[in-house]
Amino acid sequence: MGHFSLKIRTRWLLSGALLVALIFFAWVYGWGGGPINVMNFSAEDVDYIKIYGPIQVAKVSEKDEIQSVIDAVNSFRHTGNELKLIPKYGLFLGGTALYEFRVFLLDGEEFEVTFGLNNASQPPADTEVSYWFPGRGKIIPFSSTCRGSMELFYELLEKGSKVNGF
Repeated sequence: MGHFSLKIRTRWLLSGALLVALIFFAWVYGWGGGPINVMNFSAEDVDYIKIYGPIQVAKVSEKDEIQSVIDAVNSFRHTGNELKLIPKYGLFLGGTALYEFRVFLLDGEEFEVTFGLNNASQPPADTEVSYWFPGRGKIIPFSSTCRGSMELFYELLEKGSKVNGF
């Protein structure tokens, strides 16, 4: 009877360990992740959006362009978090480029989300970035990651103005 009980306990422990590992890797790699949907407003609620790139700034104030930016940011798909980047890039290495989206709402509120590009050699149509919300005052050691197209943002920044010093 004792041998049978040991087998059952071992199976339960092994099953539990496998479940914990599965949940951990699903969290790290974002398995089954859908769109990030971080901008919960429409263009009608927005006065303008400023997009800050590494050397350029774009101000978007046309309602159709504002909606395009909102839709493009929201369409990025959740891909986990930065823990998976440690083997590639090491600990606490910043992104090669930061893209900040500052949304100025008509009610006077401001919303901000930042994309951190860790690998500049990715194709613009399919780019994985880290993202976080600087205005929320929380420091998160490992940001979430998402994947989507940066093409619209690059086009808008190209039409924008150069940041001082560049």
